[in-house]
Amino acid sequence: MNYVVIRELGRGGFGIVEEVVGDDGVHYARKSLNFSMFPASERTTLIRRFEREVRYQQMTPHLNIVEVLDHDLNASSPWFIMPLASGSLKDDLELDRTLGGSPRQALFDILSGLEALHSQGLRHRDLKPANVLKFDHGGHTLYKISDFGLTTPGVGQTSTLTGSNMAGGTPLYRPPECALNFRRATEQADIYSFGAILHDIFGGGVARLPHGELTVPGDLKEIIEKCTKHSPRRRYSSIAKLREELFDVLDSSVIQFFSEEEEDIVNLLKSKDDLADTEWDRVFHFIDENVDKGRSNTNILRSLSLNHIHSIHKSSPDMFSALGHFYASFADSTGFGFDYCDVVSDKAEVFFDLGDVNLKASIALAMLELGTSHNRWRVERQFMRMAGPDCDPVLANRIRIEALARNFPFNSRIRHVVRSIGISIDMLHPILQTLIESE
Repeated sequence: MNYVVIRELGRGGFGIVEEVVGDDGVHYARKSLNFSMFPASERTTLIRRFEREVRYQQMTPHLNIVEVLDHDLNASSPWFIMPLASGSLKDDLELDRTLGGSPRQALFDILSGLEALHSQGLRHRDLKPANVLKFDHGGHTLYKISDFGLTTPGVGQTSTLTGSNMAGGTPLYRPPECALNFRRATEQADIYSFGAILHDIFGGGVARLPHGELTVPGDLKEIIEKCTKHSPRRRYSSIAKLREELFDVLDSSVIQFFSEEEEDIVNLLKSKDDLADTEWDRVFHFIDENVDKGRSNTNILRSLSLNHIHSIHKSSPDMFSALGHFYASFADSTGFGFDYCDVVSDKAEVFFDLGDVNLKASIALAMLELGTSHNRWRVERQFMRMAGPDCDPVLANRIRIEALARNFPFNSRIRHVVRSIGISIDMLHPILQTLIESE
């Protein structure tokens, strides 16, 4: 397709971004390699770096990663085409650094995009508000990570395009370990940058020096401090753990307790990550009693942390399995806010990874129900990873049996997934495809 330039939108370290209109009449953003600021001797290196940006951006298809729609890497000035954004997080923060007091959409979109990037073994290394673009998606705002020019594989795999002693990225968002040696970037480098974005929003407009440990007053203090620790090993170990704690702080819902006993147990779970056996016995007794009396365990199960799940798996595998089945029922029968779906699926994935085949089957069907009922693409993809061609045949058969025994609407749910995330039915495990054929 041919494109006509409408206007220049901006230019960065080695690229120019323009608004263009294609032969189809649709307006796009085109990023072209800009040789003018560099000596001829660096041309080959720039082309390779640009090609790398396109390749890494293409290999991470995700709702919160900007898509590459077209490209010509052999042009005299190589280019690629992206959807046209309505603005950026930088624009929004300049208008109102608190994002109207509702920053959750932007923050959880960024975390979702980062997690997708990290799942491919990649690190962004230049996360900042200007590289988070804003789009209208079905009538609501969606934020997507862009500008993969400094993206790299994991430590030890870094391309020679960035010298071993070369700094890169943007100083106010760059972690201290990358100030002189960009090859030291890990997932925790992106977590530092995310902490700096949190500081932009919750720091009261206080100026900061590059590469420092950051803090703010109030509820976000501990999270921002942990994100920006000088030592990467002291930062969050995963996006999942960061998302869990951030959601708990930003969640403004008020818990309605039906008894003092329930309030005591919720407070116990919130105060300790590692419960004693007698404390777990108390929790389970209360859960069982609620089931017997037809009462909800929502408040209890919402209070479970990732650390709780790992802890009980180590101390009592049988209780771990029982808790996992309770959690599966909670996940597939409860209405959640959009952001909280990701928190639920993070915890469900631990139960899936560590559980036996029966628990894995329950969790997989719960993720299918959660993803389709909430139209959450991330969770639908999670189910496909659990039930795709690489699924153990024993597990696939157990999922099939469980779906039939429960009269689970597998066919309609899979049809939804096909429409939602653009997959085909043959991407399911062959044993599970028989459920489609038999309905």
